Amino acid sequence: MKKMMRFYGCALLVLLAAACSSSDEEPQPTPPPGVPESPIQGAALVSGQPIPALANEGVAPLNLTKTSANAVLGTAYLSSQSYPDLFVSGTYGLAAADGGQRGVNLCEFQGKTADGALIYGAPIAIKNYPWEWDERMVRVLQIDGKVYGFFLSSTRFRVAEYDAATRSFGDAWVSNEQLTGIPYGVLAFDVMVGATSVDVVFLMANVANHKPTMDDVTESYYDSMGIYRGLLPYAGVYTMSFNRSDWQLKTAAQRLSTTEKSILAGQGIAHIATEAVNGYVLGNKFGTFKWQPAGKQQVVDYLYTPTAEVLTNNNVMTNLCPIAADEDKVVDDFISSGEGMLYLYRFTGEVTADGTPIYQSGQPILQQQANIYPGSLSVPTVVDWDGDGALDIISGNSEGRMLFFKNYGTTAAPAFGDYSYLSSDGEPICFRAGYYEVQGPLEAGWGYTCPNVVDWNGDGLLDVVFSTNEGKFEYMLNEGTATEPQLGRRHSMLLDGLELYGVWRCRPAVAEINGRVCIAIMDDEDALHLYEKRADNAVVDRGQLLLFNGNKITGYRANTNESLGERGREKLEFVDWDGDGDLDLVVGTPGQSSFPTPELGLPWSRSSGMQVLWLENVGNNSDMSFAYPRQFTFRGRDYRLGWHANAAAVCMMGDTSHGPNLLVGCESGNFYFFNHYDLTTVTLW
Repeated sequence: MKKMMRFYGCALLVLLAAACSSSDEEPQPTPPPGVPESPIQGAALVSGQPIPALANEGVAPLNLTKTSANAVLGTAYLSSQSYPDLFVSGTYGLAAADGGQRGVNLCEFQGKTADGALIYGAPIAIKNYPWEWDERMVRVLQIDGKVYGFFLSSTRFRVAEYDAATRSFGDAWVSNEQLTGIPYGVLAFDVMVGATSVDVVFLMANVANHKPTMDDVTESYYDSMGIYRGLLPYAGVYTMSFNRSDWQLKTAAQRLSTTEKSILAGQGIAHIATEAVNGYVLGNKFGTFKWQPAGKQQVVDYLYTPTAEVLTNNNVMTNLCPIAADEDKVVDDFISSGEGMLYLYRFTGEVTADGTPIYQSGQPILQQQANIYPGSLSVPTVVDWDGDGALDIISGNSEGRMLFFKNYGTTAAPAFGDYSYLSSDGEPICFRAGYYEVQGPLEAGWGYTCPNVVDWNGDGLLDVVFSTNEGKFEYMLNEGTATEPQLGRRHSMLLDGLELYGVWRCRPAVAEINGRVCIAIMDDEDALHLYEKRADNAVVDRGQLLLFNGNKITGYRANTNESLGERGREKLEFVDWDGDGDLDLVVGTPGQSSFPTPELGLPWSRSSGMQVLWLENVGNNSDMSFAYPRQFTFRGRDYRLGWHANAAAVCMMGDTSHGPNLLVGCESGNFYFFNHYDLTTVTLW
């Protein structure tokens, strides 16, 4: 085999460029075959519930309810002897008491699609497990027919046996002696079973704290030259060994890699051992996979695809798990998980001239009876994107992508299928700030696209106006047609010749007001601010939007310990919610927002319920002024969708006899639908 090009260096911009690559090896959704042509039989949306996948016979990417990050902990042959089941945990978001699936869940194998994508059943909650405080640091493994859960921290190694009959793990056996030699903690680990011992291989960071020390939270993570003031945390590969008889420490921790800097921001490790290859796949926050050969202190290399491209990963907060994804039961494949979908990477059976295994690009893990899933922190807009008369969904997400969900049914009874990526200037959208990101370069793998779909330039075609984690407001014009839209390149809006900036991760509201197209954002004071469009790329200032008493409306809370990046994140929408002819504002917020004042506001002061607010326009469209915010409740009760952020889109799907309805995206990625007549409000005033 021709020797493949080798890539060295770890510059963040290079890594992120690879992660956002639009090459043929980009992970693409793989829906089951036979998706019907539009229209097909849809179903009325259920108020207060996520939108189900109907067009693909209920099959869509696997995800957990109301959790923002998923981690595949391990596999076992339980329901099938041909393909393994998955143990998956929801590591962030809401606990079961609040309707979430945070914790450990079992997903039983159901079958495959024609192109080999694995399909699993709906997640089943595991009743008991002895490591509730951190499910990520767990590996589930089948040994001689029995299933064990292994937990590793910097001080303890714990083991618990799984009882399939009761779907629970028993009490943990705890090592009698405290572990040492792990000063910076375990980032990720895997378990290898021998005849008499269990070897653990793990990633450990090379620094205790990468963030710079700051006396004032308004300081930047960067110096005057734009260089990060902290340390970039690398990780090295380490191992230790335990006796199988009593799980006691046999060999203390020692480094396997030549350096403690094997991978930048490492977060995942999977042991792959077959007749062809033996080593460790390493993953990180930036979409990078590397390969560390076992038994050799050799410089790590990237993983590659069959076309000699660097293998990339969509996920951030990466967790890796080895799996046998074929009936041969050889554990030479692996799953990547984190924020977003679970991706399966299959070993091709080929290696490079240096012996590095070659993998196929990622293929989503699917689920029966699933909901449509755009990835974490979804930001939806409901429009007829393809001009067929049925309302579709365009959504941004934390990965920095924009997705199109086609409605194969009707507006009244929709049937959504799998998504496709929107492109800008012919390239799949993946907008990320890279090295210079508000919360530091370790957050560079997130994009936080917040789109609003409108006719920005007045040509009758739908365009996209948006913001990302960069905090500036941009647009992409539709250079295609109403039925075959094609977005051109991104352009910045300009105010007096400079880019229009506000707080980050804000979805702008856009409306025609008195014959002029206007845009509302959260400005640099995190206050509602109105601008008027004068040209496609130029706006003029129309001032901050005010309460009825003349006070400005801000979204940040009073907190002297507020960390960088906590301001912003609001999602805005103009709508005549109460049918009085004046445009109101609907605002989706994170949990820490405090509208209209830092000292007393919603949703922070109530700290419960749906993080979506209604600001009634008590003036008129020519002279807007707003009443105190009201927080939406569902049928008179609080309805939690998560803490991180809610993004509300006004929509005319379903029964609109009482007014427009709401579609709410949240940290779990699901789209929750609410009928207008089911939404009530509460306020502090």
